[in-house]
Amino acid sequence: MRSLTRLGVATAATAIASVTALAGAGVAGAQDVDPVFNSPSSVSVSGKGEATEVTYTNKSGQDLMCYSFVGTGRLVSDLYGYVKTVDINSTLPESWTARFVEAAGKGQIGFFGGMVENGETAELMEGAIGGVVEGTLTDDSFSPAALTVCNSQGLDDDPYVEVEISAGAGVPAGLGSLDSALAGIGSSGSVAETTGSLGS
Repeated sequence: MRSLTRLGVATAATAIASVTALAGAGVAGAQDVDPVFNSPSSVSVSGKGEATEVTYTNKSGQDLMCYSFVGTGRLVSDLYGYVKTVDINSTLPESWTARFVEAAGKGQIGFFGGMVENGETAELMEGAIGGVVEGTLTDDSFSPAALTVCNSQGLDDDPYVEVEISAGAGVPAGLGSLDSALAGIGSSGSVAETTGSLGS
């Protein structure tokens, strides 16, 4: 898997959740870190619109700072696919910025974040996180999905980053609403990369 530098992680976070300081602003050094896309941790989404709640279960073995991008299943799925292939040393393409702005204008994008201690499940708090575009999730016509990036804290020699995507992302277009497509599945729990289904 492609290696990321600590500085590069911040760039990746901008693409993922409009976060400019995921790995810590001004972190010097170029330690390589391989982001984990199929960790035992999980992200869950419940509610819709302004009632949306995002929780993260941390099974990484260490405390994590997590940032979550929340939006439509298709947007989150596309973003996940982009993140897995992007050259993180490049800037976020204008096409992605345009998608964020359009989603924000419709109330279809939200950002959540917070600390999650090892072995704990914590609710991430909603708020505009500095980055490409601010957003508030107000559209309650769909069941939102989440893409979450978490990183270890401190300046140790063994940095850690994991990326999780919730159930509900990647529902193929044409299946109708996320509500009907998710019937029997629910909108909680992460989708592991190795399942080869949602979000892969």
